[in-house]
Parts: sequence; C-alpha cells; structure tokens
Amino acid sequence: MPFLLYIDPQEIPSESSGVSYSKVTIEGELTIYEALEFKEKLDSVFKDYFPFLEIDLFKIQKIDTSCLQILLSFKKEAQRINTHVRFVNHSHDVLKLIDFYEITGLLKDNNKLSSFQFEAGKD
Repeated sequence: MPFLLYIDPQEIPSESSGVSYSKVTIEGELTIYEALEFKEKLDSVFKDYFPFLEIDLFKIQKIDTSCLQILLSFKKEAQRINTHVRFVNHSHDVLKLIDFYEITGLLKDNNKLSSFQFEAGKD
C-alpha cells in the first residue's frame, strides 16, 4: 500500500498553548520504495512555511530505516529554518523503530511511552 500525506493548509489554534499550527497527517507504508516520493512530498511542506507544524504519525502502518531517516532530516531542516515541528500520535511500528535505534528523544515529542509498553499483555 502506498503512502498518503495530507496537509491542512489552515492554521489550527492550539487549545492548550494558544499558538497556531498546521497539521500534516501521514498514512500508509513508508519503505525504501516510497522514500524518494515521501521526501519530495515532505519537503513541499516547507514551501508553505508554517512556523509551527504538527505531524501525525498514527496512520503509518509500516516504516523502515530509510523513511525514519527522512523524518529525522525533516526535523533537522525545520530547526535550521526556525520552524517548530512536533511529531504526535506515533503508530506502533514507528515506536518500535524509534526504540530499536534508541532515538527516543529525537522523534518522540512529549511522548514518554515506549512501544514495549504497548506490547504488555499481548501474549
């Protein structure tokens, strides 16, 4: 299944912080086969240049190292151009890969749960 990337061009007011942000939702499978197209679509988000972006990872069904690297690169580029990017609603597959590479602090924004906590009781 290919991936889909939805960009909400409207600014959504944040209830808790009072800051407006734009939401990007990624859905489907992100593997080496989709990596080039994924990078191009994700880079297009910067063309609209919103100072605050929220990227929802909940609907990612499968992700590999190549696309994880693209997410890391995206966040690094956002910091370079003073855009705040927050990854939210990490899917189980995303959490597993983050935990595997022990890069929790780089992609898990305000998310303290490890994927292994979700597996508790799944015997």
